[in-house]
Amino acid sequence: MASCQRYDVAIVGAGIAGLSVALSLPPGWRVALLTKGRLGESNTRYAQGGLAVALGADDSPALHYADTLAAGAGLCDEEAVRVLVEEAPAAVRWLIELGVRFDRAAPGAGAEAATADGLLLGQEAAHSRRRILHAGGDATGAEIERALLAALKTRPHISRYVQTSVYALLVDGTGCCGLQAVDQEGEPLVIEAREVVLACGGAGHLWASSSNPAGATADGLALAWRAGAELADLEFIQFHPTVLKVNGSTHLISEAVRGEGAYLRNHAGERFMPRYHPLAELAPRDVVARAILSEMLAEGVDYQYLDLTHLPDERMYARFPTIAALCRRHGLDLAHDLLPVAPAAHYCMGGVRVDLQGRSSIPHLYAVGEVACTGVHGANRLASNSLLEGLVFGRRLAAFLRGEAADRAPTAAGRRRRELLLPAAQSWPIGPAWHGPEALARALQEELRALMWRYVALCRDEDGLRTAWQELLQLRARFAEAARPRAPQEPLVRSWLETANMLDSAALIVQAALERRESRGSHWRSDYPQPDSSLADVSLVLRPASPSVETASRAALEHKGRPYV
Repeated sequence: MASCQRYDVAIVGAGIAGLSVALSLPPGWRVALLTKGRLGESNTRYAQGGLAVALGADDSPALHYADTLAAGAGLCDEEAVRVLVEEAPAAVRWLIELGVRFDRAAPGAGAEAATADGLLLGQEAAHSRRRILHAGGDATGAEIERALLAALKTRPHISRYVQTSVYALLVDGTGCCGLQAVDQEGEPLVIEAREVVLACGGAGHLWASSSNPAGATADGLALAWRAGAELADLEFIQFHPTVLKVNGSTHLISEAVRGEGAYLRNHAGERFMPRYHPLAELAPRDVVARAILSEMLAEGVDYQYLDLTHLPDERMYARFPTIAALCRRHGLDLAHDLLPVAPAAHYCMGGVRVDLQGRSSIPHLYAVGEVACTGVHGANRLASNSLLEGLVFGRRLAAFLRGEAADRAPTAAGRRRRELLLPAAQSWPIGPAWHGPEALARALQEELRALMWRYVALCRDEDGLRTAWQELLQLRARFAEAARPRAPQEPLVRSWLETANMLDSAALIVQAALERRESRGSHWRSDYPQPDSSLADVSLVLRPASPSVETASRAALEHKGRPYV
């Protein structure tokens, strides 16, 4: 029998977004924090570059706003962007108060790129000013995660559920009222909560080549969709231009490396980016990624080169110690060797459609961070705005839950919407009662990742997308046919849950990519190679055609609307 616990707020995900919410809630509230891995395992931890905030003497939120809109290629929600850049300084001060140690100029060093109080400011692509706070050179995410987890240890009102996989959201007549999960012992767990927050990251592991950790399996998108929530902008997947490809593995090489002056070269030795954009290596990510792909296709190779050999050795080693160590492990020298790089799936601009307070289309269900779609990133995220989004909107959501924020309509503030009505998610044989062979789950994941990379990556067209859809249908059928009841003492195959989430989310992304017949930002269609002016400022909203298949059968929680005691 499932264990049942009651909380005021249940938060799924323990990166910067989920922890910002949890740490900003009142100490008198009962809060559940769930993560399917260990604490500290999240995309936040692997963020190298830093956190964008307008703090320099020559900078302003207005300039940060303009850069974000430019990168977003005509699809940003302007009000969401304004919130992001204007609330960023206060949010960063909150991080510093919690103990985050951003890099500072040495006393008397006279560093030009620093704030008045000594915070060093880095440069990244598509930013018109140096505004990137970093820590440990290129270990910013790890330092933020360290400080947030240290603060978490001082909050006894926050119950932590590690290695706990959520497989369904509970929805009744009043909205979302809890969730169903499997704990680290493989036992079923039901959590009832008056508010449920999804903060469980992105979808990078849906592609064969990705900068994300293996846990980025689009769980939040699938959970929300199966519960009946609206999703938006799923066609916009950012592919990071420079992922190190060496010894059969992939590792992120931060945008900041190009910000500090690195060049991109092809196999002929040519620095090719000036042919593609006036900003060369500092062009927006979608431009750089497609340029690298174009050079790869022209030369018939699977990578190009990142070149730091013209930059001062010791400065590069000091600025990028994590990347330098990574290179050494693979027999490369950051400052002396050409580094083999290629684009890889990195970030999902779309997600659960929410308003500026984090509210989804289902009452009492919220989303924040990469799993959410506020419209702040538009069609292409500006470098180092991801950590900032999780931080700013996590704090905003907590303020709203505390009753301190102004109420706003749940619709997107400054964008038109086009609805794509799709059949509601099928009821998968998942959860503690069902599972299937782990070998099959792994095989289906690999086949899914391969087809997404082949047909739904940087270059897309109708034929490829329709082929991807047909292949996905076959994978879904094999998954459903292989499911069987789980014996009481039989270990749960957790990859079975992830495979269901990946299959659902991949299908939604393909449908969104088919529907948007233009090229804009990170979504490039070779059969529609130009932007369509009629689609500027239009957000594609995916809506289930019928009510949720995963709903709670019991009545609404009688305590909804006030803290449990």
